[in-house]
This record gives sequence, C-alpha cells and structure tokens, in this order.
Amino acid sequence: MKKFGNIFAAALIALASLTIGFGEPNRAHAQDEPLINELTDGVYQWMLGGYGSLVVISGNDVMVTDPSQDQRAAAMKEFVASLTNNPVNYVVLSHEHYDHVGGTGVFENAKVICHVNCQPLFDLDVLGMAPKKVDETFTDMKSFKVGEIDVELHFIAPGDGDATTVVYLPEQKIIFTADLYEDRMITHKNFVDDKNFTGTRKILNTLSEWDLNHAVNAHSVSTDPQVLRDNAEYYNDLFDVVLAIFQKALADEGYMAFYTLPDRLPAMVSLPKYKDWQNYDGSLGRHAVRMFASIAHAD
Repeated sequence: MKKFGNIFAAALIALASLTIGFGEPNRAHAQDEPLINELTDGVYQWMLGGYGSLVVISGNDVMVTDPSQDQRAAAMKEFVASLTNNPVNYVVLSHEHYDHVGGTGVFENAKVICHVNCQPLFDLDVLGMAPKKVDETFTDMKSFKVGEIDVELHFIAPGDGDATTVVYLPEQKIIFTADLYEDRMITHKNFVDDKNFTGTRKILNTLSEWDLNHAVNAHSVSTDPQVLRDNAEYYNDLFDVVLAIFQKALADEGYMAFYTLPDRLPAMVSLPKYKDWQNYDGSLGRHAVRMFASIAHAD
C-alpha cells in the first residue's frame, strides 16, 4: 500500500503540473527545480511540482506547510538543511486533501498540526498518503511561536474541504492558503466537486479585509494580495448571480427548483468581467452549479 501511495502521489504532482496547470503566467512553479522566494527574514515561499509551501525558520525552530508527498518532502528537508542545522519541528497542514498532506513522516519528531476535521477524513485513507499521526488539532484558532515569529492558524469556514486552515504570520503580514483560488484563473471544473463555494467566499472576503504584505497560495507563484481580492470579487459576483436566479426559480417553481435548476443553470450564468481568465469558457458553468449547491445545501 505504501508503494502504491508513493506512485499515486508522484502521478498527482505530474498531473498538477500539466492539468491543474495554472496557466502561462504561473508556469515556472511547475518546473522540476524548486522555486524559492524569500518573503522576509526567515520566511520563504517554496514551490515544487505544482505545489507551494510556506517555510518559516527562526531561532531553533522550523515550520513547514503541506509537504505533499515523500519525494517533495525530502527536497524541502534538504532546502531547510541548507539554511539551518535545526530540524523541522512543526508541520502544519492547510486542509485534509491527501495530495497536500503526504510526506509528514520525512520530518522525524516534528509535530503535525491540522484542523480537528482532518482526522476523521484521514481515517478513510486507502492510499497510504495521510499522516500516520496528528499531534495537535484546533477548532477555531491556534497560536504558537516558531522561534521569535508568531504563528496563528485560523478556521474561518469550510473551503476546499472541511478542514480549511489559514496560516497567518501577523507581524510579517503573511498568510498561506491552499486550493481556494488561482491567479486570473477559474479553478478547473474537475477540481471543484468538494469545494464549498459559500465557505470559500466567506474566507476570501474575510482575508480581503486583512492588511497583508503577501498572500501565499499553494498553486500560484504570485503572492500579491490583490490576486486574493480579485478572487473574492469573483466569488461575490458569482454568488449574486446564482442567488438571484435561484430566488426567481423558487418563486416560479417552488420547492421543485432545488431539483430542476442545476441542469439549466450553466447556460444561465455569464460573468463577462472574467472572460479573459483561464478556464472561463469550460468551467464557469460548473462553478455556477457548485455555488448553487453551496447556497441550497450548505456544501
């Protein structure tokens, strides 16, 4: 099972580089060599194989996020070793999805931290990718220090999965999130089935109000907080259009609108403001249906 899990993880990273794809402006982070961006003293954006992590080094402590899988975690471990003799002692997971949470075992003796909703989903893992143990969990917020750097973990709402976590460095004004948004791209329709769109909207609206220097996104090179704000606006616009259509359908059809509207909805939604975003033509309809599901069924 472990061998299968490793093969599957490698396939996922290859797929991420090609299909989740992230468009021409972001192609650099899908290369074979790591992309490293020092955001401020001791805080790095580290990307490899289509996945990004936050690396924080301060005093005797080291924190990393989302190792993803064993080979990528080993490369991240080498990067840390090139900067400090201290081992990684905190591994923070952004959410429960197996393609983000593998590789924690590479960091021996590190505390694995995840939202409380992670463990029941890790218990369902049949691929051998989920952490064998979670050392600390939290519900709404957890704070701790990595050396002299304050770290806060926030659960604002379900987003991409049920354990969506915002990693926040308040003094440095840096956040790390995963799978909530892309840079001028509508997330491909194949990757939104378990995404809570009203929850994602709430998270992005909340973060848009924070004073940020960097918004690190696990699947984009850019750390410009404006990218986050642009995506909050997209989710607000999509919400407004779908809600208005749903409310009219309820008025016209009553309760049957819950069943009849989803099939018609993709052809009814247009957001010309975003027509230049990647995947607009092929994925907007699926986004409309997912927004409907979140409004109508809270998922």
